[in-house]
Amino acid sequence: MVDVQHHRAETNGVRLHYVTAGHGPVVLGLHGWPESHRQYLRLIERFADRYRFIAPDLRGCGDSDKPFGGYEPNTIAADLLGLLEAEGVERFHIVGHDLGGPPAVALAYAAGDRALSLSTIETPFFGLDYPGYVDPMVNYWHLGMHAHMDITRMLLEGREEQYLRHFFRDFAYNPDAVAEDEVQAYAALMRQPGTLRGSLNLYGYIPQMTEQTRELVARKLPVPMMAWGGEASFGSHCIDSARAIAEEAHGGVIERCGHWVFQERPGFIGDKLDRFWAGKEV
Repeated sequence: MVDVQHHRAETNGVRLHYVTAGHGPVVLGLHGWPESHRQYLRLIERFADRYRFIAPDLRGCGDSDKPFGGYEPNTIAADLLGLLEAEGVERFHIVGHDLGGPPAVALAYAAGDRALSLSTIETPFFGLDYPGYVDPMVNYWHLGMHAHMDITRMLLEGREEQYLRHFFRDFAYNPDAVAEDEVQAYAALMRQPGTLRGSLNLYGYIPQMTEQTRELVARKLPVPMMAWGGEASFGSHCIDSARAIAEEAHGGVIERCGHWVFQERPGFIGDKLDRFWAGKEV
């Protein structure tokens, strides 16, 4: 059994809850919505003998503070740089899923050669411009809905469990991929005071996310990048965007997979990360 330790740290004006586990080169995991550090527990279980994981609840989410502002990718990246400083980390791999992806990109730019690699899994990319690019707001109904935070809160409060169960099933290739105990755990987190409001800011700040991403990618990212999308979800959008952003991009489309890659295809994504991280620790 892996020893997962819980911590809190003051960073960039916010108090973050995070977990650490394992030994070796550091992997920083950024979760998406409606998840938390929990989504990395399966990866931690597999790799704790070779890597040291740091998995925070991002601002507004889980057991971290829920401020009323500061949800831009650059600000969240600053949160995480402060967290890494608190943990005494110099160099690190970055993994981002869903809306944890844009701040993961911002962090890779901000960290420079401190970042060993960047992996973006099932990440929507806003603000890009390449042949065939389609803004995710066009194809995914929930992005616009969640961005109208007050309306979404009115509709979801008291119905968190029902909505999240539908969300996990509807966005999956296999509707049963996310276990019921996980649904219950995330519903319990979402019912905590401030979590629904705070976490929806990840959507409410999409305009700022778009602007900051556009500014960042005007310069090619020198950090090696890997991007995967599920065939039943973002598909080739993820790897196409990575190729437009980074000097070196790997990845593709995962067959028989939807949005919840770590639950739907844990062996596949674990193998890909293992190979991608190999040899990048120097």
